[in-house]
Amino acid sequence: MHYHVKVGLPASSFKETTDWDELRERIRAEVDMVMYKYNDSGDMSEEEMREFGIMPHYTEEDDDGDRHLYNPEGIYDWYEIGGRWTKDMMPHEYDSDFSKKFRELYVSLHTNKLHNGCSLPMHVITLEEPHDMQSIRRHEPHDDYEKMSFREYMIAVINKTGQYDDYIWTTVDIHN
Repeated sequence: MHYHVKVGLPASSFKETTDWDELRERIRAEVDMVMYKYNDSGDMSEEEMREFGIMPHYTEEDDDGDRHLYNPEGIYDWYEIGGRWTKDMMPHEYDSDFSKKFRELYVSLHTNKLHNGCSLPMHVITLEEPHDMQSIRRHEPHDDYEKMSFREYMIAVINKTGQYDDYIWTTVDIHN
């Protein structure tokens, strides 16, 4: 199954970066770190789960008497940045200085400020400030809002106070 999530990273984390290649790599690394919390492929150890504030869970015994560790917050087996939602995430216009500055980043990472053209994701994941492993939060869009764009949803539900106005939003195509 294909779904998409939006990962929001504080733009302030990247304000000192001036090299495009370094910027792309840093954002990829941050997205990878944020997404790892929701890894459901069986690769995560108990210790890693605890670092993210997750209580490890085990399956019931199978026919061989074995129990297997799993991530109760896992949502994907594998993912790719952009994926099939590339076109949905490309803003139609660049209306702020920040957007102009990171134009190349948007093209290569399918990343943008909030805009009206993108659909609601399965999940919205944010790295909060100040950030550490446990400041990664998942927000669940509800069916009640399915006719809204991502921008409208953020303004109406998650971003009422403007907390996420200066975030970089990246689309991640998840598979499970």
